Amino acid sequence: MAHRRERMVILAALFTALSVALGFLLAGIPNVELMTLTVFMAGLFCGARLGSAVGALSILFYSLLNPLGPAPPPLLAAQIAGFIMIGAAGALVGPRIAPSGARGVAASAAAGLLITLGYDVLTTLATAFIALGASRFVEGLEGIVLAGALFIAWHVGINTAVFAVAVVPLMRGVRAWQGGEVS
Repeated sequence: MAHRRERMVILAALFTALSVALGFLLAGIPNVELMTLTVFMAGLFCGARLGSAVGALSILFYSLLNPLGPAPPPLLAAQIAGFIMIGAAGALVGPRIAPSGARGVAASAAAGLLITLGYDVLTTLATAFIALGASRFVEGLEGIVLAGALFIAWHVGINTAVFAVAVVPLMRGVRAWQGGEVS
């Protein structure tokens, strides 16, 4: 039993490193990222607790090491909450996605869409709070949402496509790995 636990912790550390590396690899392209997919797959491979930890640590390291500087605390908190949700979703939703066929692709795309939209809602609310303060938050929220709508749509669209293309093949890898098969 201890061997499996150690294996899962090592795998979670590898997912964390991969997520941060992929974050920096694509950092120059606005709202195109593979961190969400990586954290989702970490949840699928490692379970909700470790997947959530991968999410929290990935975005924390990415933000703290970012050459543009770390996110302000309210935004960082929203990012961490969003990535915890993504890791947990991988564990909770991932096993329910068919590992092949059109249903699997559609379910993967839907997961990518909903997860990314949830993350973008959290970070947009935090951005509005930072920009407007508590006193003007409600009256200015619509303007912040409208100003970021194109970036949100782009992010959601890209992640929906990435999930549609990548999750089903990765699911086959999960099934093979869990069954002990080596390819």
